[in-house]
Amino acid sequence: MIRISTLVLITIFINIIKTGFTQDFTASISGKQNTIVLTPDDAGKSFARNDSVNTNSGFKCGESYVDFNGIKYKTVKFDGRCWLDRNLGAKRVAQYPGDKKGFGDYYQWGRLADGHENKASFPTILLSEVDNPGFAGFITTNTPPYDWHNPQNNNLWEKADNENLNPCPDGWEVASKSDFDDLISGNNSILDLFKLPLRIPATGYRDGTSGKIKEAGNKAMIWTSDSSGKKAVALEADNTQAKQKRFARANGMPVRCVKSE
Repeated sequence: MIRISTLVLITIFINIIKTGFTQDFTASISGKQNTIVLTPDDAGKSFARNDSVNTNSGFKCGESYVDFNGIKYKTVKFDGRCWLDRNLGAKRVAQYPGDKKGFGDYYQWGRLADGHENKASFPTILLSEVDNPGFAGFITTNTPPYDWHNPQNNNLWEKADNENLNPCPDGWEVASKSDFDDLISGNNSILDLFKLPLRIPATGYRDGTSGKIKEAGNKAMIWTSDSSGKKAVALEADNTQAKQKRFARANGMPVRCVKSE
């Protein structure tokens, strides 16, 4: 707690609201919007608590951050788009290509964050007939077309009318094939991708037939929002090349979010 007399950096006060013995107001501190809460202690003296907040108004890619599901993501400007600084669910930006804390969660293509994306989620063979299965099992299948969803739905992560199926924060979406086309242009390996500002790590993938993590440390793999035939498109990079390929949708891979246009 900071005594109100020490708040010498406050320059502008707006939106003062009094509720009982607590006074809340928003202030501009060093050019950033903050929320200050004045609360009396047992002796009746006022103290201030500074709760930094990030708002859409005044959002600036590269400086603003996004709080989502307990993780504070920084933002990165790259090739004209604003990206989250790491894969969704990653504890930190990867420090090196094989940094497991930078891998993030492993989503089956088109699914929400319902718990299945946790790499330790329990495999199940019960296919879903609905877009939102409503349980946290990682759905495995040995039957073509190797999709967790039966019948298939090609539009789950497409940008059309499925905002409710978007695993990204509000105002953000799963990066598209086009976004990754720009990302891999001129880059030919995992190391090339990791050197970019987005720090793409070598996550591998979670196998849609067994539920096991494979190729971790060997391949960078990230879903795009695009379906293709009975499969979906993902970025794949190894030590010699970076490209986009079609994979069965039951596989689990990380996702990277971009700000909606």
